[in-house]
Amino acid sequence: MLIGNVLHAQSYQAVVSPGESIQAAIAAAPEKPDKPYIILVKNGIYKEKVIINKPNIVLIGENRDSTRIIFAELSSKRTIKEYKGKPVGNGVIVLQEGADDCIISGMTVYNNYGSTVEPTTAHQMSIFGTATRTIIINCNVWADGNDALSLWAKEDGMYYHADLNLRCPGVDFLCPRGWCYATRCTFYGDGRALIWHDGRGNYDKKLVITDSRFDSKSPVTLGRYHHDSQFFLLNCTMTDKIIDHPIGYAYTDQVLDPCPWGQRVYMYNVTREGGNFEWMKNNLEKAKGSPKPKNITALWTFGGVWDPEAKIKSLWDVLVYPQMKIVK
Repeated sequence: MLIGNVLHAQSYQAVVSPGESIQAAIAAAPEKPDKPYIILVKNGIYKEKVIINKPNIVLIGENRDSTRIIFAELSSKRTIKEYKGKPVGNGVIVLQEGADDCIISGMTVYNNYGSTVEPTTAHQMSIFGTATRTIIINCNVWADGNDALSLWAKEDGMYYHADLNLRCPGVDFLCPRGWCYATRCTFYGDGRALIWHDGRGNYDKKLVITDSRFDSKSPVTLGRYHHDSQFFLLNCTMTDKIIDHPIGYAYTDQVLDPCPWGQRVYMYNVTREGGNFEWMKNNLEKAKGSPKPKNITALWTFGGVWDPEAKIKSLWDVLVYPQMKIVK
């Protein structure tokens, strides 16, 4: 409960303090909570891999910069390969298949393998998931390698992101499979491409990014794809580190997937420091249904079947973004 400028710990089903285990708090939750099971993670550094294997888990940090989950793991050298009899993917936080309707908010999640174990940018996921209806908001999502934020539900993946700081020296560090809406995010990279999408199996799968900013340490391609995909970028800004290379198929020397729906990249009001390139011009009229900018919302992205912003609003008392004092 939020009273004035104070958050009361009684609002949460569990509270984790430094020296305690986030994984233990998740293990103590009911196997299938029928409503949000809210876990408050207090300020501190938590050096553990966190596996979410239940639906309706809500992880809330006390402060996005001071609540830090840090773990070093390379995809090819996973330290935990199985949990509760099921395979576990690479990542600091992993959402297992069936861990639907989960929320992560108010924390830093950092896979620091490349800077602490060996200097590589090979796959080092920060958050990986095969669940659907995943909400990640108000977080720093950092990795020292490729594919920092990888949500890869097989068929019906739907994901909502807002107010994220995404940082990765590798490639494809926002790379959803399915439907994804991201808004008010900042991207900072240093690799071959910043964003990626897999929309196989359904023409309407899409990655929508609005009101966000793209930057890089060195010149970089904005995005790419290996399979059928669909990109929408609206009201986004870019520095001059984004080079003149349209979002396109990843390989020029071979075709691993024919992408029968072709290139589908749509933009509106995108601006680049130093001047726009021809492929950045407004072209929403070419998208299916010729949507107007005002109609491209989260609800539109998910075809009206999921309203993540209504879910966030219903939990606003415990999801507030400013740093708050915790009172027991």
